[in-house]
Amino acid sequence: MTAWQDQNPNPKSEIVNQPAAAERPRADFVRHANLISRLTLLSRLFGLVRDKACAYFLGVGTNWSAFWMGFQFPNLFRRIFGEGALTAVFLPVYVRVRDQYGQTAANQVARAVTFMLIGVLTAITLAGEALLIPLALAPGLAPANRLAAAMIALMLPYSISVCAVALLGALAAAHEHFAAQAAAPIILNVAMALAAAMPVWWWSWRYPPVWRVAGVAMAVLLAGSVQLLMMAAAVRRAGVHLGSGWRILPTFGGKIVRAALRDVIRPMTPMILGLSAVQLNTFFDSQIAWWFSPDGHNGHRLFHLLGLAIHTPMLAGALGKLSVAQRIYLLPVGVFGVATATALFPSLAAAAAAQRRDEIKRLLNAALRKSLFLSLPSTAGMILIAPLLIAAIYLGGRVGPADVARAAWAARWFCAGIWAFELQMILVRVFYAQGDAITPMKIAAAMVALNLALNLTFIWFMQEGGIAASTSLSAAVQVMVLAGILRHRLGAGWGLRGVAVLVAKCLLAVGLMVLVVLALNASLAGVPALGPGHRWPGLAVRLLAAVLAAVLVYGLASRWLHIEELAQAPVLRVFRRRAVEESDAGALRN
Repeated sequence: MTAWQDQNPNPKSEIVNQPAAAERPRADFVRHANLISRLTLLSRLFGLVRDKACAYFLGVGTNWSAFWMGFQFPNLFRRIFGEGALTAVFLPVYVRVRDQYGQTAANQVARAVTFMLIGVLTAITLAGEALLIPLALAPGLAPANRLAAAMIALMLPYSISVCAVALLGALAAAHEHFAAQAAAPIILNVAMALAAAMPVWWWSWRYPPVWRVAGVAMAVLLAGSVQLLMMAAAVRRAGVHLGSGWRILPTFGGKIVRAALRDVIRPMTPMILGLSAVQLNTFFDSQIAWWFSPDGHNGHRLFHLLGLAIHTPMLAGALGKLSVAQRIYLLPVGVFGVATATALFPSLAAAAAAQRRDEIKRLLNAALRKSLFLSLPSTAGMILIAPLLIAAIYLGGRVGPADVARAAWAARWFCAGIWAFELQMILVRVFYAQGDAITPMKIAAAMVALNLALNLTFIWFMQEGGIAASTSLSAAVQVMVLAGILRHRLGAGWGLRGVAVLVAKCLLAVGLMVLVVLALNASLAGVPALGPGHRWPGLAVRLLAAVLAAVLVYGLASRWLHIEELAQAPVLRVFRRRAVEESDAGALRN
């Protein structure tokens, strides 16, 4: 029992009694995950438009690498505080307070946590600006490093708004309002695309790219303000009233609120590392790509470290290419993995609060099956189409074939870990729902160290691909360790044998899919009208044909293999058998 639960063992009876999320049909979790997937897919499509505009007008060289260096910092804070540790520890506390003490007490806890988050991030931002602004203006610093410092300084305030948006999104999710949170990135993508393109239309190419990069950074700040206003309205519609202005401050005086804050703050440190291993690895990947390429050394291929002259293993613009590769593998991870984990966690938190261990097992089993059914074909499919997809999106303007080849090389190694990135999000949340923050922290610390060691080994002969391969391999090892521990703790009853059978069926379907897509792509590549001489039209036709063929073959193979998850999978459900559809409908009625 937590500290705040001891304060009032007999909650008032007039509090609204909401059924625990664990008692709702598990079909609700799948339905919510599918809704988030659809909205996230729409957001990712806008993200591709954004990437096309930014790449076409700004390129993926040193200037874009400097922009991405700055953009990584608010993204890191968002993934650690907004969508990571803070959300994971706050949501179970919020649900318990709401269920035992009512919505008014839950509102007070939400206000206090929001105020705490904004205060901490504001302090970090001010300290960062005090350090970064002098670096950006220092005449003795290399121009590329000055630009990187300027980009970080410009976009660091975005950390405040984007983390607040993520926290408000978690509040809305606790009340089963998922749409606004999933749609919020669309605002950012549209703002960045317009900021990259409009200066070119209005001011022509006479202005240096560095000014357009700064314009995109300013658009990020503007988008953050709009996102925050939209999420605040969504939270109010969900029934959560945070108040305004100084009304937040008095909430720290209540015993329930103080105890709840202690329950939020205490596990934060281990959770930051435990839930953010992939994000920390991605952040360190970016730092290595910058400092082990000429970008971090004023364009020189040699740099000195500990008295040794070292030749950079990567070419200029390595971080820009790595950012392109990350966008490619994050497309399915965001559409399926994040959606599944986001929809799952409120139900897990409620089941753990009610000590329904069997329900935790059933939810975990449903999440694993759904994730594997979609992530395994996504892994293989994205490896196949990564070069076509990158060329179709980025080729042209300031991006040439050599840039596409380097980005595709890294993207394929990232895509090899898609299944692991998605499963890691699910498994870690099971630990946190049960109040264990230490075990994931220890495992994550080891994985971050492993990733750094592999990075510094692989980059010398795999360049950007070595960074991507290290991240994927570390995620796979983390999933295996987490799953092994959970298997020991939860014991029998969460259907591991059934999951293994599902994996075997999925791999068979994936194998058929790969064979058909490879044969189709080879045939189309030999058609003169679709060859390299007709760049974008040929790429678009071959890409569309590959995607449609992959969906068709995997869907039909899943139907032939009687895979139950087909009935509730986005898009693929059109291939389900009628009997499966009727069985699914009967389960929902019951």
